[in-house]
Amino acid sequence: MTAAAIGLLILAHVADYATFLVMVARNGLGAEINPIVATIHADWGLALLTVAKFATVLLVAAVFLISVKERPRMATSVLVFGVFIGALGAFSNVLTIGT
Repeated sequence: MTAAAIGLLILAHVADYATFLVMVARNGLGAEINPIVATIHADWGLALLTVAKFATVLLVAAVFLISVKERPRMATSVLVFGVFIGALGAFSNVLTIGT
C-alpha cells in the first residue's frame, strides 16, 4: 500500500506540473491562480519551479514514510492532503486551459 500511495502522490503532482506547462504555453503565466507558483516562475524561472515541485513531493513522501509506523492516521492525512493538492492543481489547470 505504501508504494501505491506514494505513486498516487507523484502522479497527482506530475499531472499538476504537466497541465501547468500546457496552460502557461496556451494562456500565459497570468492564468496561474497560485500566486506562489506564479511568483517563483516569474522571478526565478521554470528550473527553480521544477526543483520546488520536486522538493515538495519529496517532503510529503518523507513525512509519510517516517511517521507511518508511529502515527499512521497523521501520516495518511499528510499524504491524502498532498495528493488532494496535486489533483486540485491539475484540475484547475485543465479548467483554465479550456478557456
